[in-house]
Amino acid sequence: MDRLEILPTVSLASRHRVPGSKSYTNRALAIAAMARGTTTLEGALLSDDTFVAREALGHLGLQIEQDGTTFEVRGQHGEFTGPEKPLYLGNSGTATRFFTAMLTLPGLSVTLTGNERMQERPIGDLLDALNQLGASVKSLYGNNCPPVQIDAQRLRGGTATISGAISSQFLSALLMAAPYAQTDVTLQVRDNLVSKPYVDLTLDIMRQF
Repeated sequence: MDRLEILPTVSLASRHRVPGSKSYTNRALAIAAMARGTTTLEGALLSDDTFVAREALGHLGLQIEQDGTTFEVRGQHGEFTGPEKPLYLGNSGTATRFFTAMLTLPGLSVTLTGNERMQERPIGDLLDALNQLGASVKSLYGNNCPPVQIDAQRLRGGTATISGAISSQFLSALLMAAPYAQTDVTLQVRDNLVSKPYVDLTLDIMRQF
């Protein structure tokens, strides 16, 4: 039999840089867009999901400068420019759900859409909760999936009940937009909340901002 001789190495590198996280990057991009002033995000993930999120923010009038995995985002405190055409978010569920809540803040009429697969993914629970909080949003085809039509009615606030059984992204989207509503927001979660660690991640990033 052939033999393979394995020789010990002198040392191992003690530090490695791992790729960034889509979950962190898209949450941080959305919050940075809503924040005041300039935010620097280091170690961002470069992926299809984060690319479409950055492109969409550009169509909303945000200035984002990129140097490798570092993004510099000039926030507009929830005041965005109306895009000339529907915002295309590919197959990014995080961007579609986060931006749906975020874009109830500036009082613009906006349509969010995605690829064929994205147009089969549920978003009805999020739309229902946003409407409870005074927004005016709907599924364009009436099937509780994207495309989503957001009318020029600002998020008022108040109390909303949302199911946690389908996706924790719905609750995360509401949490990130809530500080910018016109009045205080109270969220009540029914059913068991799936993927609770992702909600904890959202709250952690919000605390950092």
